[in-house]
Amino acid sequence: MKKYLMMSAAAVGVFAVGCTKVEDMSEEQAINFAVASYVPQTKAGPISIKDDGVNSFMCKAFLHANGAANGTDYFGAGGEEIVFNSTEYYWAPATHPYYWPKHPDSYINFVSWYDNGAGPTGDVLETSMAWTGRSIGPVDNIMFADVAWRFKNNDNAVYKQDGVSAGVPTLFHHALAKVKIQFNAAPLTDPKAASNTFEVTLQSVTLTGVYNQGSMILSNSDKGEMGQKAWTASNTTFYWDPTGTPSDIPLVSDKALTADFATVFPTKATQDANTGIDAQSVLPQAVTDGMKLVITYSVTAKYNGTAFLEEVNIPAEVKLNTLKNTSDVAIDKWEPNKIYTYKITINPLTDKILIDPAIESDWVSENVSATIE
Repeated sequence: MKKYLMMSAAAVGVFAVGCTKVEDMSEEQAINFAVASYVPQTKAGPISIKDDGVNSFMCKAFLHANGAANGTDYFGAGGEEIVFNSTEYYWAPATHPYYWPKHPDSYINFVSWYDNGAGPTGDVLETSMAWTGRSIGPVDNIMFADVAWRFKNNDNAVYKQDGVSAGVPTLFHHALAKVKIQFNAAPLTDPKAASNTFEVTLQSVTLTGVYNQGSMILSNSDKGEMGQKAWTASNTTFYWDPTGTPSDIPLVSDKALTADFATVFPTKATQDANTGIDAQSVLPQAVTDGMKLVITYSVTAKYNGTAFLEEVNIPAEVKLNTLKNTSDVAIDKWEPNKIYTYKITINPLTDKILIDPAIESDWVSENVSATIE
């Protein structure tokens, strides 16, 4: 009996050794991100989103443990803020490190976005994301990144920016367009009498007939393999479908500026600087007949620096869809991810001014131009 018990104990020992769990003892790898943004085609290549003043963004991570068909919220239902660590020089979750799963069949899908407003409407999923009735302000910035499908480690970054050697490749698209207005006053000195000069002051500048609210619906689908895949928008040209009615955007009102720029052009040096209204974020949309720059300005005539005559509330109006870019093509739409710069020239000098001290201003339409940056 004693011998039997000893043999049974040995057998149990052998069985226990055979069923011992074999653990992956390799070092845990924290999840990092390699981040950049798409830019207009006139630029050279991808740039960091830090160039947009963005040092953090939101991300949802969907863990498919052991290759499960359905993913779980690895970063939580609301997602995790991803921040740029300027000391260590990498992008990573703000709350605490998250680690890659070690099971060879496990993978994570990553959905990332940035919005300095409320953010997407409803749940952000692996295959859908939407903004509903989003109002666009002058400094708003909305971006979304291509979905990173089926990633398992940091070793497959494609866009390695800011010194990040590896991480989830996160490439952002700008969802909005920007419009910049530049004003120039010429000539400011009477070519027949250098002692006579003119100052042009903008009193009001309004952008009319612009949609500033819209909805954007994005969809995606599993690549079936590791890699990035862009979102498909319901509106393929503009991303957004306008909602509400067009409205007016005051850029300058009673000399109280809504953007940082000088309204007075007292010298030729200022004239040549092409001073302008800071680029304003706008909803991508078609540029229609109702979209205009409506301007009022004043002209002050001076002799040897002393004002002798002023005319105020001089009106001017420019239809935006009549303006052409540097390729001589009329700009009939504001597309996402582009900056449109409109250069407006005001000419305060006419022959009548030289003869009569009554000020009459010309709007020199042939000098109105538009360029795309």
